[in-house]
Amino acid sequence: MTTNSKLTRADRERKAYDEEGLWDVSHSWHARFLHVFLSPNSTRYEKLFYGLISDNVVGKVALEVGCAEGLASKQVFDFGARHVLGIDVSQDFISRAKPLEKPGQLEFECADVGAGIEGTFDVIFGRSILHHIDYRTVLQKLFDNNLREGGIMIFMEPLGANPLIRIYQLVAQSAHTPDEQSFLRSDLQWFRAAFAQVRIYPFNLFSLPAGIISNFIFKEPDNLLLRLSDHVDEWFARNASILTPYFRHCLVVIRK
Repeated sequence: MTTNSKLTRADRERKAYDEEGLWDVSHSWHARFLHVFLSPNSTRYEKLFYGLISDNVVGKVALEVGCAEGLASKQVFDFGARHVLGIDVSQDFISRAKPLEKPGQLEFECADVGAGIEGTFDVIFGRSILHHIDYRTVLQKLFDNNLREGGIMIFMEPLGANPLIRIYQLVAQSAHTPDEQSFLRSDLQWFRAAFAQVRIYPFNLFSLPAGIISNFIFKEPDNLLLRLSDHVDEWFARNASILTPYFRHCLVVIRK
């Protein structure tokens, strides 16, 4: 039997999703605290993520890294993209995405981005994927070899310095793959040093603990507590960059 230590990083990721049911475990944890993910601050950046893509993808070519079941790729295609390619190391995910295909327009492939991708793209995007891979090498290759001049890369990624996040990672180890590592201050510093045109948008600082509490006292996530947290988070995001690693998530936007 092949042990995890003898598998490549991509193989370990594939095994976790295709054989060990990690996707379902992770989503069961998220379902316990839906107000965190549906809070006004979270939905604000969900809109920004898709807004940045839709503003840059009409009539153009896009690549989704870590496409899972293909829903985000389908959304981007519906924005008016000429062609969208979604890739994932999980054969199970690609099998689920295949029914969405439109040959020559919206397509899905089982592929490891770390091994290199053919083709050039105007938009490259992904959700919670970079922290699963050797992202520094991968991003540099994507930027140099696959992103067209004037193109944009947009990724939504978890941050890892917040004590609540660290507790979650310890308690819910079965919801994480062996190699994933949420971004810390050193990772954010690397982004700023590696790319001339990069912006990092953090979200969910106070909305994280407030969202956990809100699950138990409010029926809906759009409530006074989480609306107030949204305003506070926006102020800190604009005025206290030193706290960025302590937010729950961030958008990383790189232009070429």
